[in-house]
Amino acid sequence: MKKSSRPPTTTTHLTILLLFLLILCATIHTTTAAASSDKCASDGGTTFYCPNCNGIQVSDCSSQCDGYLFGDSNYGICYDRKLFHVADNEAGDPESHYPFLWIDIAAAIVWFLAAGVATACGVGGGGIYVPLGILLLRFPPKAASGLSQASIFGASLGGLVVNLRNRHPDEFVRDTKGSPLEGHPGKIAPYEKDSTKAEIEEDRERYLRGGDGNRRFYTRPIIDYDMALFLAPMEMAGAVLGVIVQRLFPDWLFLSFAALILAFTSY
Repeated sequence: MKKSSRPPTTTTHLTILLLFLLILCATIHTTTAAASSDKCASDGGTTFYCPNCNGIQVSDCSSQCDGYLFGDSNYGICYDRKLFHVADNEAGDPESHYPFLWIDIAAAIVWFLAAGVATACGVGGGGIYVPLGILLLRFPPKAASGLSQASIFGASLGGLVVNLRNRHPDEFVRDTKGSPLEGHPGKIAPYEKDSTKAEIEEDRERYLRGGDGNRRFYTRPIIDYDMALFLAPMEMAGAVLGVIVQRLFPDWLFLSFAALILAFTSY
């Protein structure tokens, strides 16, 4: 007897991916724990000036320069980015470096459009916000990811408010079954199949007159709240895992892993 070989399922792929993630987290945690020493220590191959500890050179502002998480390679400094900080700004000063006014104004418009597209398509939009944060706002990868999560929360909250009172498009759900579909055992033919508009209206009136006289059509909210309650705990647990991974991974590995996840989900 031949054994049937089944192709790997999505569950198998996710299991392998999670195991790889856990092993990678353990490795990165061990490495970072061994490498995390004095924050005021200088790194030999650095390119950014950090004003902490009377001025040091660091290679990554977001993880090595507290309070000055953004780096500008054109000026070689770590700086504190203040939104719309127009007055008393001085390029090259870590405290008031802000040559980004028009970039921020353009980003606000782009963010508005991206939120509309993402909400209309029913996706979170992280694959849009993170690249925009890095390329347009010049955020470091981890800061762009945090901004993306806040943006997704705001867009999701707006979408929830809009859809709270919306109903499912099918407003004529019945409590009876249709007729069996010929040639397809176990399948039911829709009531409106191969019927004209007048025939459909007549059939609906006949349905309402039948039974005990109390028949009516049913519908449901457009949001499946039962499924939302079922998925929410695992979603929150996954978000916590993602925050831990983000803190442990260096930027290059974080971006590589994000690209891998996006490629896997879009395949």
